Amino acid sequence: MLEKLLHHKLLREGLEGQGVITARKLGAPMTENGAGGFYIDVEGHIKFDDGTQAVFSSRRLDPHKLGDLDVGTIVPVRYGADRQHVVLDTPKLEAVRTAKKQEAAGWAEQKRQRDIAAADAKLARRSNHPDHD
Repeated sequence: MLEKLLHHKLLREGLEGQGVITARKLGAPMTENGAGGFYIDVEGHIKFDDGTQAVFSSRRLDPHKLGDLDVGTIVPVRYGADRQHVVLDTPKLEAVRTAKKQEAAGWAEQKRQRDIAAADAKLARRSNHPDHD
C-alpha cells in the first residue's frame, strides 16, 4: 500500500528524467483466452550525471496504450529527490501514444481527401473529353 502511494506521489511530484528499458517480458493475458494480447512487464534504469543510477520496474503495462517498450527504448521516468525511487512515467507515455495516433489519423484523413479530389478531377477530365482516358 505504501509503495502504491509513493508511486502515485512520484507521478505527480517527482522530478522528470529519461530512463532506458533493460528487460521486457510478456505478462498476464489481457483476456481469459489471450486473444486481446498480453500485458508486458519491464525493467529499466536511469543514469544520473554524477555516475549513479537507479532502477525501476513496472508490471501489467498495456502496450496498446503505451506503445512498444522494447529493450533499449528511451522512456520518460519520474524520480524522487533522493534518487532512490524511480517510476515509469505512464501518463506521459499514454499522452505521447495518443498524440501519435491522432497525428497518424490526421495524415490518413488528408491522404483520403487528396485521393478523393484526384479521382474527382480524373472523372471531370473524362466527362470533358469522352474519347480520351
